[in-house]
Amino acid sequence: KFSTGFSTAPPPIKFSTGFSNGNCEAHPHDGVELSAGGFFMVGDSVCYDDPAPPRVQFAVKAGADGSLEWKVPLGDSGYNYGKNCLELQDGSLLVVGAATVGSTELRSMHRLDANSGATLSHTTFPTPEGYEGGLDGLMGADLVFGEDLSVWVTGYVRGEGSEEGEEAMFLIGGGSMVAMKLKFPVVVDGDSVSDPKVLFERVFDESSDGFTTPQGMRVLDTQTGSVIVVSTATPEDDGLYQMSAISFSSSEPSKTLWRKIYPANDANAPASQTNGTMSHPYAMSTSGKDGGCVIAGHAYPESTPNKVEPLPVGRMLRLDANGKVLWDSRFRQDPDDHNVECYGVSLTLDGGFIATCGFGCMPETCARPSSEENKVWQVLTHRTDGDGNELWENLYTDTSKGNNAGENIISLREGGYAIFIDSTSWGDEGTGGNFGLMVLESDTQ
Repeated sequence: KFSTGFSTAPPPIKFSTGFSNGNCEAHPHDGVELSAGGFFMVGDSVCYDDPAPPRVQFAVKAGADGSLEWKVPLGDSGYNYGKNCLELQDGSLLVVGAATVGSTELRSMHRLDANSGATLSHTTFPTPEGYEGGLDGLMGADLVFGEDLSVWVTGYVRGEGSEEGEEAMFLIGGGSMVAMKLKFPVVVDGDSVSDPKVLFERVFDESSDGFTTPQGMRVLDTQTGSVIVVSTATPEDDGLYQMSAISFSSSEPSKTLWRKIYPANDANAPASQTNGTMSHPYAMSTSGKDGGCVIAGHAYPESTPNKVEPLPVGRMLRLDANGKVLWDSRFRQDPDDHNVECYGVSLTLDGGFIATCGFGCMPETCARPSSEENKVWQVLTHRTDGDGNELWENLYTDTSKGNNAGENIISLREGGYAIFIDSTSWGDEGTGGNFGLMVLESDTQ
């Protein structure tokens, strides 16, 4: 049920805190509010004092007041990455991402006991035949509507690092989007359990309408008979990333309902008319009972005067149940050459939307490279009504407190918001990064 009123002023901070993995660098990527209260968040961590440091998945559970309940690293060798998380109906917790087995990077799913953080099961999924030789990973998960202990997941197979040197779990330079439906067994007395059963698996490697979809980023069960996966898209003409989405039937997952690309220069343009622009999708939220969604990320403008190169601005894109663009907004074109990179979006209690972003300047693209303050990253939060009109926007951190970037945001059941932050301001000092948690008061009445 939606609230009937809202404020056009940014709400105050209720509390903020941080969590560290010892003296290791840690970065959160997702978080959820738990049904019994409190929060669960996941990401990755590296201990650089190790001569051959593995990257581990890192999971943290906190109380409703931000107090630490437990934290666990997952993975002991190679590359392990927690990208998304979910609470199942029985209270157990899922960590979605990638894990190294031997020398192979595979799609990974940890199921954890909510009381202790103990691993109930850890499943890695073999690469489908014909797609070997690259990197595999899972990026997003959502509960299957009307079915207990079942989830949809999306990610990629046969991926590789991008030309910009990004890790595959951020953006990949190849690969094919994948989606699966999984069914988890019942847990008895907190004992470890068997792996989930794969009910459906599909690799989306088709090249039609002039583009391919290399990487599923988020998945949404619309609760209206369809599933939407948001993905990066690579147009055949220029190979620059764009936003795209594909919808398939929840009862017949092999049946595609629609598949579309949404270029930065014109969300209704075909893949052949992107005009050299780029747009990256990082987050997705339901738009309510209409069966549609909102995608958040950033977009590179066609031209940005007096810049070393065009820098990204925030982008939110609302689609109806058939993939039609209802609105496409841009925000925070900054005169001081800050990047805006939005990693989280949520439906609000009044039927609007709220996004959180990193707001900062990359050294190679700053117009004022001598300004150290200009390079410090901050948490940007952007709030709209249901039609995409801005209600308020705020920077919830300042440059004197270190680097911070919003990684995800959720609307809380009783009002207010939780922002999960990649932070050097909260948690232990000198680690290079910690999990930050900021809870905002409500802005609805």
